[in-house]
Amino acid sequence: MSDFVFYAQASLGCVCILLLLLYSIKKLPTPELKFNLYYNLVLWHILYFTSDSIWALVSDGIIPKTTFSVLAVNYSNAIIDAFLFYSCFIFAEISTRPEMTRAQIRRLRMKLKIPIYVEAVLLLASFVVAPKFWLDENLEPKTYFYLVQMFLPFIYIMTVTIRGVARGFRPENRKNLKIYLIVASYTPGSIIAASAQVFFALTTPIFCFWCTMILLFIYLTLQNQLISTDPLTELNNRNQLQRYLQMPRDTKDHYVIMVDVDQFKQINDIYGHVEGDRALELVSKALKNACDSLGKTVFLCRYGGDEFLMIVPTEMPGIAIRVVKDCVKEEVSNRYSSLNFALKVSLGYALWDGRTSNFKASVAEADRMMSEDKRS
Repeated sequence: MSDFVFYAQASLGCVCILLLLLYSIKKLPTPELKFNLYYNLVLWHILYFTSDSIWALVSDGIIPKTTFSVLAVNYSNAIIDAFLFYSCFIFAEISTRPEMTRAQIRRLRMKLKIPIYVEAVLLLASFVVAPKFWLDENLEPKTYFYLVQMFLPFIYIMTVTIRGVARGFRPENRKNLKIYLIVASYTPGSIIAASAQVFFALTTPIFCFWCTMILLFIYLTLQNQLISTDPLTELNNRNQLQRYLQMPRDTKDHYVIMVDVDQFKQINDIYGHVEGDRALELVSKALKNACDSLGKTVFLCRYGGDEFLMIVPTEMPGIAIRVVKDCVKEEVSNRYSSLNFALKVSLGYALWDGRTSNFKASVAEADRMMSEDKRS
């Protein structure tokens, strides 16, 4: 078996793995936007690996090696490669910026596709007019063709990496920090893998193996977020709460704070569930702001229905309660003109010693105080 045949087989093996990922994503009942973006990213990898395997068969002569076949497969690789890294940019940019509107997303996609279309037209024209400019006497692409092929992908991936690192450590983006870091690791790894394959081991599918490994890691990360995150508010859910309770912690006092939306049933009954969901989103955003003010060690989750739970390591719970109330008031005042209803919350808190066995008792006490606050 020649090295090129092994290369084609390895690439098609990666394609089979990625096809299983596509099938798994399609089976999701209500996939989020980030899963749709990830689906496109995987799809472009499949197309590239398939095109690359055909390139290997042409290079080995299994498919007749002519000027047309060599230029055709290399043209396919170049354009698909550009779309692949464009998809990586879109995935990182949109999936970590939930505030983007559909119009903003549409404009971003259109702008980023323009360089690819320009490259496709110019490259095709040069292949037709001067094919020998790109190929040597053995019908192999010259070095500068690979530089042209890697130019747009390099621009896309370096831009998204710089933007991701700049934004990833901001408090408001902490929830998506892992995605930023994954994309950041994809960048140097893919560049090194692609460069090593092009210049040192052309018949070793280094780039294919690296991309497949990263895509699998991204999928596992997204699945972990799916099972540990509330889809409406994007807060932690009860599953993540159970994980948090098992984590080691210091002896500093912890307070469990329960937050409940006042008269939430009436909001749903009078204004509809869409407005009810909006109320929950506003409260969750206010609580996120409160967590940023109190410090990154605060745990926040949607406990159930219209109830939220916070675990704050502090010796002064009164200050934490005041911060939460101020953040809710500020968020409501910012949205006051567009709200159809009065939005208020009730709070209760209780000391927790950090032991998992005593957590339910602390929650019950905080819930009792929250009920008293609601009645008063």
